[in-house]
Formats: sequence, structure tokens, C-alpha cells
Amino acid sequence: MVADSLSVAAAAAVLGVHPQRIHQRIREGSLPAERVGHQWAVDASDLHRIKNQTRPGRPLSPRSAWDLLAVAANAPEASKLSPSARSRARSRLRNLLDDVASADLDDAAARLTSALRNRANRALFAASPRDLPDLREDERIHLSGVSLRESNMSAGDLVEGYLPASRLGAFVDDYLLSPASHARANVVLHVIPADAAHPAHSSLIDMVQSPLALAADLAEHGGVRERDEALRSLSDLRARLADKTPADRGTNHG
Repeated sequence: MVADSLSVAAAAAVLGVHPQRIHQRIREGSLPAERVGHQWAVDASDLHRIKNQTRPGRPLSPRSAWDLLAVAANAPEASKLSPSARSRARSRLRNLLDDVASADLDDAAARLTSALRNRANRALFAASPRDLPDLREDERIHLSGVSLRESNMSAGDLVEGYLPASRLGAFVDDYLLSPASHARANVVLHVIPADAAHPAHSSLIDMVQSPLALAADLAEHGGVRERDEALRSLSDLRARLADKTPADRGTNHG
């Protein structure tokens, strides 16, 4: 076994299923795995993501997820929401921050990733290391997650960002990207579906670099360091909101 990977039997124990179910998921492609000798090796981070996805808690719809991100970022786009949508997003934000503050690391990351899962579709790719600098400079991608300085993560060998689904095909072709497992990927794309239009997308670069979006992106990586930084970002956001008076929260950007 390679570092940070588990055997099929160990992966089954983590998810609480029969090893046969792990083999089934590997065959159908829903669980990335790598052959090591005569055995399959499953990346521990992939198991964390699957385990988080199966925990209780219904994800927000794409629209509600972006409502939440707009309100959390205190973005001008939040003023374009209906009063009821804005009120719901503020309430959800308070509840999420309170829930995460009182949870342990695993549970906090699970709650965050579950709530905001539908903001975009996460896709992993492998690119030539020589192309990574050009990928970072490409105007079609809005850098996020570990690619941001605010993440406090050293990720020179990985590019993470958001882009609309309408640009994905050309982007993949231009850089000869190929789908990859978590262990092999050096490009993480959060693809926004064409049918998920939202006012916040007009200033996408500001939205995806906000503390809540940063926390959600980092939590999805599954590593302890990334989850620690995700909770730090949420803690900073919670403290920032607590410093505002109720009047400030009610008047900023509508």
C-alpha cells in the first residue's frame, strides 16, 4: 500500500459496507482506486468525501447555495435577492457557522461540504506540470481553494478554480487535461452548470475567493491540514459577522 491509501477491506470498514460493495464502486468508477501489485489501493481522502456525502443533512439547491455564498461575502449581488431569499440565507449562514463552531473537525467539514455541495460540480484532472503556470494565468478559470494565498497552503504543484460548464470543453482540450483520481490529479475544477445561473456569477472571482467559498473548497480536499484551514476561515468569518451590529447586518447591500 502507498501512503494515505487503504486496502479494500480497510476502506469497507471505514464506510461500514461489505468489501464487495467497494469492489463494485471501483468497477463502476464511483470510487477511484489504483492497482498496487494484486490489490486495489483506495485513497483515504476519497473515502472521507464519500463518508461526508452519506452523512445526514440535505444539501442546499444550487440557487440556495449561491444565495448563501452571496450573503456570506456581503456581496452587492445579495441586494438582488428577494427579501425572503436574503432572510433565509442569513439564517442558514448563522446556523451553519454556529453548528460548525460546536462540532469536531470531521463533523464540521462534513456539514460544510454537505450544505454547499451543489454550488458546482467538482472534477479532477491531470495536466502536464509544465502547463500549470499557464493554467493559473488563464482568464477562463477563477482561482480558488488551495490556489489562493489566503488558504495558507503551499500548492505550487496543483491548480484549483471555478469555471462555467460552457467553457469546460475548450479548457480541457487546450491543456490536454485527462480525468484523474485524487492521488493523480493536479487540477481541481469546480464546474458551474449552465442551468445554475445566479446574480453572484457576474462577480464570480470575488465570490469564490470569499471565506465561505474558500472553506468549502478546502474541506472537500479531505486532508487534515485543509480541513483545519477551512475551519480557520469559518472562524474568521464568524468573528467578522459578530463584530457587526444587527443594524449593520440588516443595511449592508440591501
